[in-house]
Amino acid sequence: MKYFKILAIAFLLFTGHEAMAQYGYGYDPYYNSGYRPGVDRRIDTQRSRKAIKKKEDEKPKDLSEVMSEYLAKELKLDDFQKAAVKVIYDDHKDQILELSNNESDTRQVLRDKFNAISEEIDKKILPLLSEDQKKSYQKIIDDRNKQK
Repeated sequence: MKYFKILAIAFLLFTGHEAMAQYGYGYDPYYNSGYRPGVDRRIDTQRSRKAIKKKEDEKPKDLSEVMSEYLAKELKLDDFQKAAVKVIYDDHKDQILELSNNESDTRQVLRDKFNAISEEIDKKILPLLSEDQKKSYQKIIDDRNKQK
């Protein structure tokens, strides 16, 4: 009986130490090195942080707005030219979005249709530009054609 009590006490002491060691209690040879084995209990600090919220006012930008802003930046368009480019892209926006949602055609067919729409847009934009702007726009067209 005496041996049983001693074995039970020894068992509890040794197993208790191992169970507590995984949580960083008791003797820990890695304690001074910053290594803490076991369960990370710092999750509560994540809950207390303020959540980053997206601005509810932000809506996805329209294709015509994005393209007119891009071309205004690249080509240094004035307000009239920027408005005209926006109107041109508004006219073709439905066709472009229809192509992006079309899953039945092959890639080559979609690419050809997109190229045809792009050429129509280019033909309408080029008369609005000055000579320097035309050169810059032609570089944009050439870069777009290289990606094909």
